[in-house]
Formats: sequence, structure tokens, C-alpha cells
Amino acid sequence: MAARRRSLAHPLLLLAIALCCMQCVESLKQKWSFTEETRRQFLIERFGFDVGGHMDVQVDIPLLSQAPRSSLLFVHEDDLVDDAASYFTQPFNEDLCLLDNQTATDRMDFADSTTWHLSHTVVTPGFYYLMFAHCGDTDTSLTFSMEATFLNPNSNYLSSGDAAVPLIYLVTSVVFGAGACVWGRTLQQNSPHIHHIHHMMTGLLLLKVVSTFCEAMRFYYMKHHGDTLTSWNVVFYVFMFVKGMAMFVVILLIGTGWSILKQHLNRTEKNVVFVVLLLQVAINVAVVVLQESSVGTQAWVHWRDAMHVLDILCCCAILFPIVWSIRQLRDTAAVDGKAQINLRKLTQFRGFYVAVVTYVYFTRIALYLLAASVPYTMTWVTVAVAEAAALVFYAYTGRKFKPQTAHPYLALHTQVDLVRRIAFWRVMTARRTNLAWTTMKCLT
Repeated sequence: MAARRRSLAHPLLLLAIALCCMQCVESLKQKWSFTEETRRQFLIERFGFDVGGHMDVQVDIPLLSQAPRSSLLFVHEDDLVDDAASYFTQPFNEDLCLLDNQTATDRMDFADSTTWHLSHTVVTPGFYYLMFAHCGDTDTSLTFSMEATFLNPNSNYLSSGDAAVPLIYLVTSVVFGAGACVWGRTLQQNSPHIHHIHHMMTGLLLLKVVSTFCEAMRFYYMKHHGDTLTSWNVVFYVFMFVKGMAMFVVILLIGTGWSILKQHLNRTEKNVVFVVLLLQVAINVAVVVLQESSVGTQAWVHWRDAMHVLDILCCCAILFPIVWSIRQLRDTAAVDGKAQINLRKLTQFRGFYVAVVTYVYFTRIALYLLAASVPYTMTWVTVAVAEAAALVFYAYTGRKFKPQTAHPYLALHTQVDLVRRIAFWRVMTARRTNLAWTTMKCLT
């Protein structure tokens, strides 16, 4: 009994943790297929309903999987908190099941076929969580499939807080388009100082404009049709794929000073670029699979975890070479005078590196925490904040590395030339002084 209690001691806590990594559903006509499922409980989906919204869920369970004490639960966010509170107030040695506390929940019992279809209009607005729980034999594996349609008023198939997402992406595309015009004007005014990296930055900016526009059209279609069966979906994936690789490569090349300080990358830098490209290919494949897979399945969970790991590795790949270079220059500064100059050269760009780290941290961690804390009517805030962060990062990078006469990359070269001229002037002055002193001695 104690072992059983431990196995079910924290199911709601685990589900609550899972909510922090869960985004609101995008397309609301969905199908799931679970094969030989051995997990005891897990979250399948979350959706924000307004008053008057409609839910329709149909589950199909084979005869061998019609096990007792197994159910699909459709829980309102308030009931989820109440159930968790009542569950953890029970004595520790009492044999409890997660399903026993579900008094105000729509349940589809695997052993009762009359409950396999759920259809009604929402009266209480808020987040609704679709969960699976099995409290029967621990050696049982279950197979079932399910179809669901979630619809908000005004024929809105998106979650309540996501209704404004298409407009946000469209506005983002327009803003980045205006930024592309400003960037093009800057390049035109400073054409003698343009380098290859500036053309790559232009390409990245245009990719951002097109990808956000395609995503706006994709969400607009989902809002009115409830699925992703549109050509905008394919176009979005293509531009998202290219834009993701281009962004990391541009950040990496800016950090190495390619085309501004040097025309060629060394072997190590080329290897890093190659690794970043491979990681980005894998990440984009994972993103496409996640978008097209059924949320909550074991395959979806595995791909999600793989995407997060690969994304962290990619972020480290563009940051670690910078740290290694600074350490190497610091170690050799006492021996080679040029290393001190190179060290100052790298520290001059620490603002850019801090910006990269901040952007990575914000988009990989802070946004997930924000998504888990906003109410059901304001999930659009997460999208707006993410795009605003991208806009600030792009604008900062463009302003710092735009083509100009007195570029920060080249300022150090000017300083070095000035130091050399001063040193040469001092040497020549000393020689003239010695010559004058020798002449005076000869005359006396």
C-alpha cells in the first residue's frame, strides 16, 4: 500500500509542473492515438474557453483496453486547484486514487461506453485541462484514440487568449518590414563601408519579415477553420527553417568578426559553424514534428525534450567559442603584446555578447514562465513579448554593427596606429636629442 501511495503521491504536482512547459493549443480539431500507454497519469491538452464555447470529444477504446479505474478527465482550472488541495490533505497511509477526488469533472470512463462521447456548451470560462489517469493494475498497458473539437464564440477555433495572435504576427511583419527599409537606407548611405556580413544581416531581416507574415496567415486560417490544412503551413515551415539557421550563423559570424576584421574563418570557427548548422537542422525538424504530432503522446514528449536539449546545445555553441577566445587571449597577454590588443578588441564587444546571452535566456526560460502565469484571456501576451524581444535584439545588433566610417571593429586599429605613431615620435625625438647633445660635446 505504501508503494502504491508513493506511486500516486504527487500526480497533480507533476501535472502542474507539466503545465509550465505546455503552450495553449493552436489548431482545435485534433486527433490523438495512444498505443500501449503505460504512464499512470499525464496531461494531454489545455484550452481556454469563453462563455458559450463548445467542446466535443469522442474516444474510441478497444475491448482489451476497457480497464476499470481508467478515465479521461476534462477539468476546469479552479477544480484542478481544489482537487489538488483535497488530495494532499488526505492521510499518507490511505489508499487513494487520483480519480476518487474528481467530483465536478467531466469524466470518460474506459469501462463505461456511455461516457465515451462528451459534448456540451461551456458555462464557466477559463482554462480546461484534458488529462488521463489510470489507477488500476500497474502492469496494464492501454490503447485508445480520441477526436476533439474546441470552439469559442464567433467561430473562433483558437484558445480564448490566442484570438489576437494572427494580428500580432501581422503587425510584427509590418514593423520588421519598416526596419528592413531603414536598414536598406543605412546601407545605401554607407555603401563604401559595406561588408559581406551586412548582406547576410539584410537576408536575415527579410526572412524574419516573410516568416512572421506566413505565421500570421497560418494562424488566421486556424482561427477560422480549426486545422492546419493550408499551403501557408508549408511556406511557414520553409521560411522558419531557413530563418532559424540564418540567425544563429549571423550571430556566430558577427562574434568572430568575419568579413570586417578578417576575410576567412579558421578551422575551429568553420567547425563551429558546421555544428551550429547541423543543430539547427535537427531543431527545425523537431519543431515541425511537434507541430504536426498529437500533443501529449509519448512521441510528442520525446521530440519536445530533444528539441530543448538541441536548442541549449546550439546556444552554447555560439557562446563557448567567445569565452574560449577571451581565456586564451588572457593567458597569452603577458607574453604577446598583440594579445593585449586582441583582448581589448573582444571586451569592446561584451555588450553584444551580453545581449546574446540575455536574448537566449529570455526566449528559452522567461517566456515559458510567463506563459504559465498569464490568465486564459491573455496568452497572446507571451507572443507579443517574444516578438518585442526579437525586435529589440535585431535593432540593437543592427545599430551596433551597421556600416560606418568609425566602426567599433576598426576603432582599435586606429588606436593601434596612434600608439605606433606616438612611439615612433618618441624614438625620433630621443635620437634627435642624443644627436644634438653629441654635437654640443664635440664643439666644446
